[in-house]
Amino acid sequence: MNMKKYFEQGMLVLLEEKNIDNITVGEIIEEVGSCKGTFYKHYLDKYSLCCACLQNRIYCEVSQDPQSWEQFMKQCLSVFEKHARVVLHAFDSSDVNSARHYHENLTYKYLIKKYAENGGDMSSALNLLALKLYCSAITDLIMNWLSDGCKESKESIYSLICAVMPQTVFRELSAKSA
Repeated sequence: MNMKKYFEQGMLVLLEEKNIDNITVGEIIEEVGSCKGTFYKHYLDKYSLCCACLQNRIYCEVSQDPQSWEQFMKQCLSVFEKHARVVLHAFDSSDVNSARHYHENLTYKYLIKKYAENGGDMSSALNLLALKLYCSAITDLIMNWLSDGCKESKESIYSLICAVMPQTVFRELSAKSA
């Protein structure tokens, strides 16, 4: 196994117990049994390791080309529910390099792609801002759901996600899907 896999496994173990802001590079190195030089050879910081870990260990369970927004979100919710503690602890940071922002950017890129495929006008700065804010709202809803122990069904969380969707985005995504 290469060192990146060891670091990712170590990060998963630590994220089971505490949030990313409370994990130090020293703890990661100790968990893996490595040294700082090796860590920094592969990662800029603990946040880049966390994002790589999520990408290689969790997001890989989500289809790369879901058929619809609903399928995409429900797959994400299923995967997040399966790894609830890790995802909650990984997303529990407002650092610009955090997994929370990484997730928001992945969602944003997915929406931009679908929006453009459906003929939406992405030249409007207002539409782009609305999408960014929407992605942040989605992450907040997901974090609340995870911190509450995933008590509500994925269908009801998906309904909430749709309920806060900006109308311009909703019209574009639902018009072409119907």
